[in-house]
Amino acid sequence: MKFKAPLMTLAAGLAVAGVLYGANVNLSRGLPKNNTAATQAPPPSSAAPAPPTPSTAPSPSPSTGTGNAAQQGTITYAGAVDGGAASLGVVVNNGKAIAYVCDGRAAESWMDGEMANGQAQLNSAKATGSLTGTYTATQIKGTVKAGTKTWTFTIKAVAPPSGLYRSQSALRNKLDASWVVYDGKQVGVEKRNGALQPAPPFDVNARTAQVDGTNVTIEPTSPATGY
Repeated sequence: MKFKAPLMTLAAGLAVAGVLYGANVNLSRGLPKNNTAATQAPPPSSAAPAPPTPSTAPSPSPSTGTGNAAQQGTITYAGAVDGGAASLGVVVNNGKAIAYVCDGRAAESWMDGEMANGQAQLNSAKATGSLTGTYTATQIKGTVKAGTKTWTFTIKAVAPPSGLYRSQSALRNKLDASWVVYDGKQVGVEKRNGALQPAPPFDVNARTAQVDGTNVTIEPTSPATGY
């Protein structure tokens, strides 16, 4: 039959076309896809950059200088003189000061005067005692005298109940005594029959002392109250 040759040619052509189509499909599957997300640059951020964190400034330290910085308000200093032979207390309020030194047995002196510009100069009413020194807000040092005795000292600022105390003036016919209180200690002398002797202990909380079964009021002293 004459039409067999064209049919065979057509079949062969279709077979070749099928092979080429399959190869093209396989090749297209093997090619990587175009990853536009990976190559696309991120859009610029519209948010403003965060401001830099400010550095924290150090807290100012308490003043330990001389002069006005060391004498504002009320400051109390108390402690033992060099060598521990006597005790000294000083209370200063806005440049006015009062001080008391005693050995707890037979020597004492109350003094008052000025403390300004880092310098202290105090004297007793009867010129039997004196104090000369320099001070800061945390300590005072110098030389103090009571009668014939002289001591050098460096004492620090203290907090209540440390300080200077004296029996109430209206009750000194029962007890005439003075004390320096610091570090839980009470060092003082009492005047009795014209002589000095160790002062009795007193209750720093109740501020009373027992004398012959009677409570005697004890008062803190300052430049405002005097001695």
